[in-house]
Amino acid sequence: MKDVIVSWSGGKDSAYAVYTLLKDKKYNIKGLFSTISEKEKRLPAHEVKSVFIREQAKSIGLPYHEVILPDHPSNEVYEQLVGNQLKKFKQQGINTVVYADLLLEDMKLYRDQFMKKYDVEGLYPLWKKDTLQHARDFVSEGFRAIVTTVDLEKLPAKMIGKVLDHDMINSFPDYVDPSGEFGEFHTFVFDGPMFNYPINVQTGELFTTIDGRYLHININNKGIR
Repeated sequence: MKDVIVSWSGGKDSAYAVYTLLKDKKYNIKGLFSTISEKEKRLPAHEVKSVFIREQAKSIGLPYHEVILPDHPSNEVYEQLVGNQLKKFKQQGINTVVYADLLLEDMKLYRDQFMKKYDVEGLYPLWKKDTLQHARDFVSEGFRAIVTTVDLEKLPAKMIGKVLDHDMINSFPDYVDPSGEFGEFHTFVFDGPMFNYPINVQTGELFTTIDGRYLHININNKGIR
């Protein structure tokens, strides 16, 4: 079995990537790692507090590692900090990082070029899977996820805080990727077939980022709305 570490966003794609590899006897998942903002203690883009990301790892039963990033880091700073973590993984005999990308060629190319500097390879278990089928499979397999971020230029604000289901997927307009591959929306997974217990969360207040374009919702620990 090949030891791997998973780049973890807490959302549906990284969750499904882990689920896929847990069923594949060729791979041994040694843990999850995330980048977390130093000031806000949140995972960038998804804007979920790190305490809930850690709780996901605990429920799944995998070790968890954080890379702490300063506010608005340059590419150079980002790569240095993440690179330092890759070096630590290599010292543990882990030479493969799992990413949940589906179709963005430029993102995959960037990751591969970056990891090559550290003699680490990327593994993409969802690569080129049909994004509509992927979204449907995620729901059908029993995962449950809250929509935590919406691009208001692409989707209505009423989606925020809702649980992703087949009706929502079917309601997406043609210009929206059903898996949100272009950043149309992000999710937080609170339950699923590989979770030992559901993450007991509740949606809270709304806030925006990037000139009001992206609407986010706070996740709190009091039970699903």
